[in-house]
Amino acid sequence: MISKIERIVLLLCLVASIASVVSSPVPAYCETLRFVFLADSRGDSLDEPVNTPVLNAIVSQIKALSPQPAFVVFGGDMSYRGCIKNVYTFQSWKDLFAPLTSAGIPLYTAIGNHELYAHGCGASDEGFFLANQQQYQNVFTENPGNGPTGYERLVYSFASPGGEAFFAVLDPYYLTTDNSSPNISGTVDSTQLTWLENQVAQTKATHKFLFIHTPYYYITETNPADPSEPPGSPDVTFTNLWAFLDNNKFDIYACGHTHLYSRKAIDSSILPMPQTSPNPTPPWQNNVVQLITGTCGAPVDTGTPTVTNPTLWHISEAAYYFSVVDINDSKVSITSYSGNTGDYSVFDTTIATILANNHSQSIDITDNTPLSVTAALDPGSLSGQNADWWIAANTPWGLYTLTPSGWSPGINMLVQSPLLKIGPVEVFNGYLPVGDYTFYFAVGMSPDGVLDEPLYYDGVQVQVTLDATEHDN
Repeated sequence: MISKIERIVLLLCLVASIASVVSSPVPAYCETLRFVFLADSRGDSLDEPVNTPVLNAIVSQIKALSPQPAFVVFGGDMSYRGCIKNVYTFQSWKDLFAPLTSAGIPLYTAIGNHELYAHGCGASDEGFFLANQQQYQNVFTENPGNGPTGYERLVYSFASPGGEAFFAVLDPYYLTTDNSSPNISGTVDSTQLTWLENQVAQTKATHKFLFIHTPYYYITETNPADPSEPPGSPDVTFTNLWAFLDNNKFDIYACGHTHLYSRKAIDSSILPMPQTSPNPTPPWQNNVVQLITGTCGAPVDTGTPTVTNPTLWHISEAAYYFSVVDINDSKVSITSYSGNTGDYSVFDTTIATILANNHSQSIDITDNTPLSVTAALDPGSLSGQNADWWIAANTPWGLYTLTPSGWSPGINMLVQSPLLKIGPVEVFNGYLPVGDYTFYFAVGMSPDGVLDEPLYYDGVQVQVTLDATEHDN
């Protein structure tokens, strides 16, 4: 088997080499815009309702970004409770962002479940409270009021100055009365979905983004409210929402709630869950990215990932986070930072891309189907920085990496070289035997010849099955 796979992987090569740069055509002009997303700054007790040291550090880091963001979106769970001993926590939390808002950087917010909890503010401390929701609407007046009647400043949309980008915020916990037994996974009611459909029908924006507190796809089995309890799960309204986002080619679904980081383009290999009935939702087609930037102060979720092939979900459970999203012409890039109460550094970015038959995440083919794998790099502001370059294939026969002399088993660096824009460059063109494969393209920013952090990478899965028509005899 080893000799067979060696013969196959030796077909892989870099066209001309890294120095032979193949540039993509320059797209027609459209807007350039930067924004920041973060979520879940709450503390874990009444004595520390907000993790202020961490949030202050992140606010300082955001203010120091160059270029500065056009705005910041916060994805919910500001404080441990929305009301503590008859005092609402919304204004004091909002004041923590004064270094940004006073510098002309607007703050937009999505409501989380913790905004609706209370302690010592009435006859009961159990459940969600309508008074909290109403106070939230009174405090966050900078949120647009263009949502459905009653949902003002909870559900809303806005556009970039040039109209090339559309942004919408939804509320999975909308209340019309107190709720003593809420579902913390939330629901997307028909009023909001109909409103969103109408909003999108009116926009001609190239790029579209949705912000909401809760994920559609959960990463671990940890309950965000209580790690000792089993997790919640999305209901079918989230499947309906995702179907709309996928059909309308949204770029990013940004959320929090789960206290970790994850970035994943949701492709056809990931099933709608829960499935709709009686008419099943078809496989996803347009690779909407689920971006969980789930703690900028909340206790970090260290649960074991339960998703298939966690590496491709870009999971981090070790720190606090914020994400910078840049729109530049037709390209949307995500650069995410991690840290604690001091400096923050980039730990995940979308500069590296690897595709299989022009698909970015996962494909299923037969052993009689030709496969083309391409790699590209767009380092942006990182151009010129020295780095270790790696191209790898995880195969049924083990891990292989590309070296200047060809493919070899084990972990071996391709080259150490400054980052530059390349691609797409074809690194494989041929056929593979039956089995599961994952191709990776990575650059390591500690140029030491060791596969270590910080490592910016992308991966693509290829599942090869037997072509029954070819092997009937």
